[in-house]
Amino acid sequence: MAFGAISFFAIIGTSVIFLSSTALLVIEGLWWTPEQKPKRPSVLLFLEGLESYRGDFNIYYANFYEKTGFRRALEDDLTNTREDRLFLYVAAHGTGKRIGGLKAKTGMKLPAMFKAVRSAANYSNIEGVLIGSCSVGNNIDDFISTTKNSHIAWIFGYTCEIGWMASTLIDVSIFEHLMKLRKTDLKDRKKILDAFVKALKRFNGDYTLCKMKGKNIPLKDAITLVVQPRSPGFKAEDETRYLLERLGWAAAEKK
Repeated sequence: MAFGAISFFAIIGTSVIFLSSTALLVIEGLWWTPEQKPKRPSVLLFLEGLESYRGDFNIYYANFYEKTGFRRALEDDLTNTREDRLFLYVAAHGTGKRIGGLKAKTGMKLPAMFKAVRSAANYSNIEGVLIGSCSVGNNIDDFISTTKNSHIAWIFGYTCEIGWMASTLIDVSIFEHLMKLRKTDLKDRKKILDAFVKALKRFNGDYTLCKMKGKNIPLKDAITLVVQPRSPGFKAEDETRYLLERLGWAAAEKK
């Protein structure tokens, strides 16, 4: 099988080594202290399940607390990857203005996070970014400016205080379907959106994903998607409303 495919097997003597051209870069902030949850739940176990199921991508994983740790984790992961198709998953606490942090650790300001992602995308082949953090999806202008003039074809995020388990399952579904796209598919806005539709249609748009100020917020009002196809002339655009329409979910006004 040629190396141009998503993956191939190399046979050395009697050993078979699985090689892949795709990597998922996971940068995760710790969610709970040992006192709160001694086993320290992580998104990594869910992603390893997907990796075992699909068997055609590699995972690079790192933790971070603040700006310096985030930048080092991102740069180290990218430096050590040999794959030419990269997906970035940032999973951490979010406030809409900051990301990461735990107790005394304050995390990092969102502009610094977006700057680091944009810088990494300028010298690597990151094609998709998923930010699994509360309220970061409200920063649509930052999503667009981060994607603009980069290799990034899509960025997905959440607009409110998301439930950890439900959002993690949604994130896994998104990677499951978006990783199936071929490089040539990234030139087509519709094919990218089709993959998101397939990833999200297994969920209920009316499911309460967030609770903010005593108000229930359904999944359909809790997501943001920016897409920029890899073709000349295409710009990064907020495709959230179109995605909701394609899913058949009532497209409520963006908050």
